[in-house]
Amino acid sequence: MPLLDPGARREYLEPAAVILAGVLAVVAFGLIMHARANSGGQPEEPDPIAAPTTTADQIPIPLPSASLPPSMTPINAISIERVPVAGTVDLAAEGTIDWVHWGEQGRFSLERDAGGEFAILEGTPTAPRVRHAASPQRFAWNGGEPMAESSGVTSGINTCGTGNGFTVTAPAGTGRNVLTVYVGAISARGDIRIKLSTGGEPVTDILENREPTMTTAAYVISYQASGTGKISVEWITGATFDDTCGGVALQAATLS
Repeated sequence: MPLLDPGARREYLEPAAVILAGVLAVVAFGLIMHARANSGGQPEEPDPIAAPTTTADQIPIPLPSASLPPSMTPINAISIERVPVAGTVDLAAEGTIDWVHWGEQGRFSLERDAGGEFAILEGTPTAPRVRHAASPQRFAWNGGEPMAESSGVTSGINTCGTGNGFTVTAPAGTGRNVLTVYVGAISARGDIRIKLSTGGEPVTDILENREPTMTTAAYVISYQASGTGKISVEWITGATFDDTCGGVALQAATLS
């Protein structure tokens, strides 16, 4: 039997190769579809990207707060301190706005700062009103009127009997001021009451002396108001321990 020639062999092999390639393609496609079916047909998710770490050169910058600044409206505030009186008080040096001394030239006299423009005022006097020279401390000044200067006096005014006393006022505003009132008590209990006309609660204190000699004190009053107004200081005899003339006394006041 004669062998096939090379050309006839190629004619049989080429169709077989084409068929084999098709079969392989079908098998490969089937394997891919089977794998997708087993995995639910969902593509694999990539690994999450880690957040960058903060280094020394990467400092977080804080954002400004969105809250509003606190209100700057002044409030009605009073604080007091009762202190001993110095041996000699220089009224002109202490009272940078105004100063007043009572009683050197009589029970109704006021020796005051010539340039103080009457910032410190006394309320309506109550009877009885007596001049005294019993202060254990002295009060000095310069630049005053009607008495221009003094190297030191012990005078003042006092009253007798429960319920009698003195009232002193001074301007108040949104700035802070200090009013110092020099008082005394002779056989009496003195009641002090301090109030701002612009509002707020009053501040009170007592000074008691059962002896017939004078006990003195300085009330240093620091205050600030919510608006334009005045501060009022009432110094009243709350009780008397002498039927003759127990009561409170008033020597001087300064404003700064």
